[in-house]
Amino acid sequence: MSGLLSTSLSGLMAAQRSLETVQHNISNVNTEGYSRQRVEQATNAARFTGDGYIGQGVNVTNVTRSYDQFINKQLSSSLSAFGDVDRYHRLATSIDNIMADPSTGIAPTMNRFFNAINEVADDPSSVPARQVMLSEAEILTQSFNTMSGRFEEIRTQNNNDMIAMVNDINSYATAIAKLNVQIAEGIGKAQGLKQPNDLLDQQDALIAKLSAIVNVSVLPQENGTSSIFIGNGQSLVLGGGTATFTTLQSTFDSNRLEIGLVTTNSVTEITTQISGGSLAGSLRFRDEVLDPAQQKLGRVAAGLAMEINALHEKGFDLSGNAGEALFSFSGDEIPVIKSAQNAGNAIVTANFQDVNSNPSAAGSLDFSDFRLEYVSGTDYTLTRLRDNQVFSLTANATATAGVVSLSSATGLPGIDITVDQNAGVSGGDQFLIRPTYNAAQKMAVAIDDPRKIAAATNIELDTNGDPVDDGSGNPVIISGAMPGDNRNALQLANLANKLGMLGGTASFNSTYNEVVSGIGTLTRAAKLGASAQETLLNQAKGARESLAGVNLDEEAANLIKFQQAYQASAQAISVARSLFDTLLGAVR
Repeated sequence: MSGLLSTSLSGLMAAQRSLETVQHNISNVNTEGYSRQRVEQATNAARFTGDGYIGQGVNVTNVTRSYDQFINKQLSSSLSAFGDVDRYHRLATSIDNIMADPSTGIAPTMNRFFNAINEVADDPSSVPARQVMLSEAEILTQSFNTMSGRFEEIRTQNNNDMIAMVNDINSYATAIAKLNVQIAEGIGKAQGLKQPNDLLDQQDALIAKLSAIVNVSVLPQENGTSSIFIGNGQSLVLGGGTATFTTLQSTFDSNRLEIGLVTTNSVTEITTQISGGSLAGSLRFRDEVLDPAQQKLGRVAAGLAMEINALHEKGFDLSGNAGEALFSFSGDEIPVIKSAQNAGNAIVTANFQDVNSNPSAAGSLDFSDFRLEYVSGTDYTLTRLRDNQVFSLTANATATAGVVSLSSATGLPGIDITVDQNAGVSGGDQFLIRPTYNAAQKMAVAIDDPRKIAAATNIELDTNGDPVDDGSGNPVIISGAMPGDNRNALQLANLANKLGMLGGTASFNSTYNEVVSGIGTLTRAAKLGASAQETLLNQAKGARESLAGVNLDEEAANLIKFQQAYQASAQAISVARSLFDTLLGAVR
């Protein structure tokens, strides 16, 4: 009789545990990262009797979760890949919209500016036409300023987002480390035979969130914990300990953030090791889209100012005075940033070359930043940072003692560089030169009087348009005001179609359009990449859901099944009790 009762009780307990697990599954149907659990049962050892082996019921051996390491790893990789391209695409789209929008783009404004110059050429004595030209010049410079300012706003927001992502990485790493401790304790209590399923699910969910920010490698340990690594094996989580992510300001640019990993004794910069996730997408966007777009926009602004100013200064205004620069850059024309690690205190100055002395100066402008490094003696090197190409430079003495000008056998990229060595220069000293980075932001109109527009030329021309010789080899100079002379204005208007940019192969408009089309191509490629990665991510999510997701229909069926098993076991207990009562009655 006791065998019947114990067997029924074992079935009752097994059904109860199964009902509890089913209800746990149903309760967590919407819990992120939850894996469906099931009760594993095994037959109790049978009891040998003369009539044979009699079964002793059932035993609950474990409660397991539906889990596949390969599927989870695939999901983690898909989250990292999608986080990268999706972030890159969304940020690139913001730049593309700014540059291609007719209301904010430079091309329409530039066309109106050159149309205004043509109006001055048609009636050079008209002050209203000159005022319109100045107004269009103001609008053009404001367009350059505004677009560059928008780039800076996006850069600031991207930096803030990167800081937030780094903080999230640290939070997730700390939470994973705490779970590691709890998981190890839980498995230790069960002597390694049972696993704390809910804690493991929580850890997997945190790893998934971490993977969406940065690609990580997960190494399961024998004690049930997970070690997390990034980059080239840099440890983020080991057992209950964590390293800490941080953001670092670049040596040359405080607005440029790098990623560092803080360990016990040091801080290691790991920016180049970051791959996958939204953090990598932010870094790629900055390096591949934002920085080049701002630099290329600056190249258009600087090239336009250099060409216009050179020609405007050769002309004469309505009063017969020599022309002045039409455009100016506020502050230093080209920022030069000294490395904080320099041993010497030499001062480096960089300026745009004069188009009048070097007609190809605007065409040779490169949008890249440059790193100048002193080697020894008169030797310097100039590294173009966009492709790390190195140019050898030689220092040449100038009229000012201790100040040298740098030259290259292949020529400098539209800029002149001088070094004041009086304060000392040491081997390895470095300087960052940014010719076009801030050019669009600094561009401004230098004159405010429409009469100062230099539409005239004071050189007398013959019927063939050639300068008239004064007999000594010099052209005949016309003195005084020339209100009807439009020769310089015509030359200014012709600059609209001059192929003076990109090595003498493109006009200002086509150079700007090349920037816009380049950004559009990158954005389009990013959109296609994001769409493809989203499909792969959905497939990975579907694979995990089919394995570990809770199916309410299935759980409802299990609920009925285990309820019936519970009721049947309870009925068997009732039968055993009835039989026992009958036996007691017979004995009496």
